[in-house]
Amino acid sequence: MTHRTLSPFGATFRAPARVAACLLLSTFALATTSARAEPAVSALVRVQPLQRGELTHSVHAVGTVRTASGRTLQVSFARPVMVREVLVHAGQRIRRGEPLLVVAAAPAARAAYVQARDALHFARADLRRVRELAKQQLATRSQLDAARKAVADARAALAAATAQGLGRLLQRVDAPFDGVVDAVAAAPGAQLAAGATALRLAPSAGLQAVVGVDPRDALQLHPGTTVRLHAVFDPAEHTHATVLSVAGRVDPATGRVEVALALPATAHWLLPGLAVQAAMPLRAWRGWVVPRQSVLRDAQGRAYVFQDNHGRARRVEVDVEADEGERSAISGPLKASLPLVVLGNYELRDGMALRTVAADSTEGR
Repeated sequence: MTHRTLSPFGATFRAPARVAACLLLSTFALATTSARAEPAVSALVRVQPLQRGELTHSVHAVGTVRTASGRTLQVSFARPVMVREVLVHAGQRIRRGEPLLVVAAAPAARAAYVQARDALHFARADLRRVRELAKQQLATRSQLDAARKAVADARAALAAATAQGLGRLLQRVDAPFDGVVDAVAAAPGAQLAAGATALRLAPSAGLQAVVGVDPRDALQLHPGTTVRLHAVFDPAEHTHATVLSVAGRVDPATGRVEVALALPATAHWLLPGLAVQAAMPLRAWRGWVVPRQSVLRDAQGRAYVFQDNHGRARRVEVDVEADEGERSAISGPLKASLPLVVLGNYELRDGMALRTVAADSTEGR
């Protein structure tokens, strides 16, 4: 027997069944509305096939151009001199035969030369006198030998003074080679002691660059390796250099290992003191080579990429083996058959739906 309930307006309904049906229809309508209001999230990305290749891992180091060790020339004099003129300045390029400075003999040096010259004159006069006495048997043979020795000693002393330039009133010093004036230590009017440096010259040929590298990288560098070199403040100026030597100790002042590079003589923009940067290859890596922008890092610094897994983002943890320019060499559990996401990867989450554009196309799917 069915129970009917009379409504205030006179209608009747089956209470339990009718209420359940209304609740079910309301729930379905709400679910449908919610599904229409919140469509599935997807991301537009650019993809390209995975590619294998070779990438060279290089270390970058900064240093300066220097004159090759042992090639710098110190301009000095074996006698005291007075500086009359200095015709060059520090940093100036010079050509072979170009005048550098003019010096005059110092008073003490001139006096020493005059003494040596006079000593020879008197020794010769004394020898002539002893010879005359010997002819008259008024001088012994030993006295004659002593006079001859005095002449020989005086002649040697004068020759030494002449070789030292003591007899020259003025002397002009010319450049012995093409190069650069590395330093000027003398000024007009200054008196230089014997052996004091007046100028320091650096030859154009035989320049080196000395750069500092991490001690771990230094173990992988070897003499003869070709490196790329460019000016720090002007990358357009570049050339190739060769590793000459790798120091066997760490510089305590910098914590780096010094590497000497031989520079080509044809690169005329290379000057002593110029700051340069060298890119030195350490090892070659063969494997997956991808655009550098495709590799991301999480908050812990771990590297990862995304692949297109049939319309879904697949996150893959990778190791970065080397970087070169805009490319990176990576390794990890990558699937060769799945394209790599190279653009639009920053907002992706694992499993997110993808709308893809090929790297060489502008149409998506």
